[in-house]
Amino acid sequence: MSWLALTLVAFVIFVLVFFVKNRQLNHPALQYPYRLKAPLFSPAERELLEMLQRTVGERYLIFPKVSVADVVEVTAIARRAYWYRATNRIAATRFDFVLCDRADLKPVCVINLHDPDTDEEFMDRLYETIGLPQVRLPADAARSYSDVRKPSSRRCSPDRPLAGMSAAADGHKSA
Repeated sequence: MSWLALTLVAFVIFVLVFFVKNRQLNHPALQYPYRLKAPLFSPAERELLEMLQRTVGERYLIFPKVSVADVVEVTAIARRAYWYRATNRIAATRFDFVLCDRADLKPVCVINLHDPDTDEEFMDRLYETIGLPQVRLPADAARSYSDVRKPSSRRCSPDRPLAGMSAAADGHKSA
């Protein structure tokens, strides 16, 4: 008889825990666990955006925080696993700023703030492979008009061929 009572008590406790947890998981805050992030840009990104608008805003459209997968596509790979690996590698990465030609919106140049968490070797090879020049600036360069204008005009010039560009701005490549 005691085993039956113990089993019945355990079952009742299990049912109560199940209903309490189920009710908690159905709470509206857990169904849609999203909220607006503010601000959209870090202070360095905002300063760089303002500086880019002053320096190259008349020649190019400036698109901030562009997913690499929106600009780069994975070419045909024989094995599906390699294709997924290549796609996942670019899906989670973003460009800080993409400068596009005003006429056809073709990407002309990428400007990134130096981020120690980024796999710069992979990104450098990617820029070289797709033929898209990159300007990598330290975060403090966003405060100086000349530090933004000089490398961006040198690397993102419209008369410069895109193929074969080196991957980082002169004098701004981090070691």
